[in-house]
Amino acid sequence: GHQPPGRGPRGAPEARCLWCCSAKPPRAHHCCVCGRCVRKMDHHCTWVNNCVGEDNQKYFVLFTLYMGLASLHLLLLLGIPVMRSHAQGEWDRHSTVSPRRSLMYLFLVALIAFLLNSTMFAMQMYSICTDRTLIERLQRDRGLPRKGSPWSSLKAVFGHRVSLAWLSPFASPEPQRVEEHHWMV
Repeated sequence: GHQPPGRGPRGAPEARCLWCCSAKPPRAHHCCVCGRCVRKMDHHCTWVNNCVGEDNQKYFVLFTLYMGLASLHLLLLLGIPVMRSHAQGEWDRHSTVSPRRSLMYLFLVALIAFLLNSTMFAMQMYSICTDRTLIERLQRDRGLPRKGSPWSSLKAVFGHRVSLAWLSPFASPEPQRVEEHHWMV
């Protein structure tokens, strides 16, 4: 049936955001940068200039994973030759200009990028498996009931059917069901 204005699907009063005055679904938070409420908002990421939330968490996780792997690849490309030539004492003997300082800077940048991306990837995987966003953990929001296991949370973010599509940024997961009669797209 038809619900009166300002009422949710079960007749309960609908929550409104104090900042944007729009209907605020459960587990949504207002982002002051984006100027809107985001369902299951984890944080606003300046790297991607967007909020990480329910609709794009898979893509942010893949971004941090692939950036971490690229940084690790760069570390290996820089680190192995540097260590090999340093151990054999060939660096100063065969070169008129020592690449030591510039290679060390690149190595440090790659190391910092690897540590940063690996940490962010681990934090996102923890958020998914515990079904708690960073904002909810910071607010110590323990009152919300959680449904399902870490495995069901992973499937909700990456797709219900386990496949290589989980690793593809071109494959969209199925829309998540928010309540009995509403789909969040």
